[in-house]
Amino acid sequence: MSRRESSGQDVDIDIARLFAAVWERRIAVLSLVLIVAAAAFVVSSFISPRFLGETRILIENREPVFSESTPRETGQAQFLDERGVASQVEIINSTDLIAAVAAKLDLADQPEFSAAAHPSMLTSIMAAVGLSQDPYTSPPEERLIDTFREHLTVYQVSNSRVIVIEFWSTDKQLAADVANTMAQTYLAMQSGAKLVSNVDATAWLEPEIAELRDRVRLAEEKVADYRAEFGLLMVDDNASLASRQLSDISTELGRVRAEKADAQARAVVVKQAVERGETSEALSNFVDSDVIDRLRDRQADIQSNIADLSVTLLDGHPRIKGLRSQLRDINAQIKAEAGKILRGLENQAELARLREEELVAQLNALKADSARAGGEEVELRALEREATAQRDLLEAYLSRYREAASRSDRGNLPADARVIAGAIVPAKAYFPKPIPITIIAALATFLLSSIVIMLRELFAGQGLRPVARPGPVAEDRDFEPEFIAAESQAPDPIAEQAEFDREILPDAPEERPSAEMVEMHHNRYESANDSSLYTAPVSEFPTDALIVEPDAEYSVSAVAGHLIAKQTPIAVVVSPEGDKGSTVSVMLARMLANEGQQTLLVDMTGSACPSRMMAPQSDLPGITNVLAGECTTPEALHADRLSNAHILPQGTTDPIKAMDHSSDLPRVLDAIADVYDIVVIECGPATSEGVKQLLGEHNVEMIFSVVQPEEKLITDYLTDFYAEGFDNLLMMSPGAANPPNRPGRTAA
Repeated sequence: MSRRESSGQDVDIDIARLFAAVWERRIAVLSLVLIVAAAAFVVSSFISPRFLGETRILIENREPVFSESTPRETGQAQFLDERGVASQVEIINSTDLIAAVAAKLDLADQPEFSAAAHPSMLTSIMAAVGLSQDPYTSPPEERLIDTFREHLTVYQVSNSRVIVIEFWSTDKQLAADVANTMAQTYLAMQSGAKLVSNVDATAWLEPEIAELRDRVRLAEEKVADYRAEFGLLMVDDNASLASRQLSDISTELGRVRAEKADAQARAVVVKQAVERGETSEALSNFVDSDVIDRLRDRQADIQSNIADLSVTLLDGHPRIKGLRSQLRDINAQIKAEAGKILRGLENQAELARLREEELVAQLNALKADSARAGGEEVELRALEREATAQRDLLEAYLSRYREAASRSDRGNLPADARVIAGAIVPAKAYFPKPIPITIIAALATFLLSSIVIMLRELFAGQGLRPVARPGPVAEDRDFEPEFIAAESQAPDPIAEQAEFDREILPDAPEERPSAEMVEMHHNRYESANDSSLYTAPVSEFPTDALIVEPDAEYSVSAVAGHLIAKQTPIAVVVSPEGDKGSTVSVMLARMLANEGQQTLLVDMTGSACPSRMMAPQSDLPGITNVLAGECTTPEALHADRLSNAHILPQGTTDPIKAMDHSSDLPRVLDAIADVYDIVVIECGPATSEGVKQLLGEHNVEMIFSVVQPEEKLITDYLTDFYAEGFDNLLMMSPGAANPPNRPGRTAA
């Protein structure tokens, strides 16, 4: 197998060939499918039927609302989260619950579970050779539980709090009984766990309550003693004695001040009325006095009599004079009574003032006492908080204790789950189902046999086909349709190239290196270093002539065979004659590709002759674009339009601009040399200095491509390259120019 096929760089899987290989073996595949299907049907028919029992449990909070110490709001039930439900699944699948169910149903006596203690002959043989564990090394209980677990499946329904318990058995009644018993045992275990927790809580609360009672009593005694010591007596739950006295005195002081102000105001009004002589009417508006009211009534009567008598009697009449004398006497009495009232109001105002002074003194004293008691009340409040906290804790413990004591019965402790679907005795077996098993076995056999046939074709190389571009390097898809079209139109690209070459070089024969020729050159290279393909040292021929032996091997096929035998990674071709020699380089690249070598031709010429011959179009990016940084190397690789070779064309960038980055050329060559078997670099009529500058320290094979060589031109080129240290130079020509024959000279 060639390097191309072994590395997988330029081959693709031929899907059509793989399916064709399966079709060619269709009889064998169909026979195998029928045999396996028949065997699957027979085996599944003899397998004991399995029946599946299923029970569903809903996880929810079933705590009665009336029994909760802190009632919840309506509709806000407390549920376990996803992890809580998953934990319940593990509890159901626990060893203790399985052992309890097995003991309750006496599964140890069931043949289906006791068979583990009596292994089959196959199991015994496998245990003897070490392929399986000997069942006798485990105790009977462990074997029973392991067998039970093989029949049991417990899982949570997705996005719900429902747990499904599935159990299969060859006995349909046993399958349903085990599933239901698992659910009942789980609920009983939960209720029992609550009962144990309740009993433990009661036992723990009793000593705690007794201790808390002592703490509450001591705390309340401290509060009472502190109040008595500092006089911080309480009138009610919210106010102390000092604060209540302060409030009462403040209220009384306000009342006294109001009375004083009222008395002073009334005294001023009465005094002013007396001074103005308006005793009768003014006093009646501001003073409530029965004496003044009677005197006013008498005054009004006398004035009325005087008015009546004045009609018939003169002013000097004794009756009128007597009445006027009585009126003056009454006015004097009113004035005297007003003086008494004024003195009473003044005394009342003075008394209120004295009361005010006394209350202010008491209030100031209470304020001073209250300020001194502020720090003492801080300590008192701390003691009260401690006593309140102890009392609240005691009340909470007492409530919990009474609740726990009242629910000591198991019936008062329901499990936080309930069975929503009990297992019923299944009517049909869920396994095996012969028809589906037969269909699946037939399909699996068909697929496996087809895969085996396809893999065999791939490993034999029959299922691979060459591709038109390098897979890991060139990802350029622009040329693919044109390249495929070119292949379909030109099934023999080498013949078309020979016709193209004969049009340009009429004397060039059609040639193609055969396997025998490659083998011959390989043997010659191994035995004699293939010296016949190299030119002689420059010292062995005169600088004015180049002598070539008529039977020398310098054809394109010979050079191709030499490069293949030597496994040359990079070959540099210099064409002193320009485009004529570049055409021969294209022939070399196509011939190498036709021999199974993954070949790339790099166009470093100035005329871009190889690019025009090989590239599918003229405006493709190439080596100048890569050096200028305008594209990557894979983007500049293109397929030859007539062969499996690839071309890195000259490109569309100015060569002078690209040569400014010529130092990157060795890096590019290293990258493409790692992918291609042979890289042919066509340099055109380049000088030795230019070639050496471009290639750096690369170890390359130097080839001179000539068509109709002129002795002086070839001699100048050979001398130039020998002078630069290129010792071994290959000569390549498309064919039969008849060189001059001079004895004693050797050349390639």
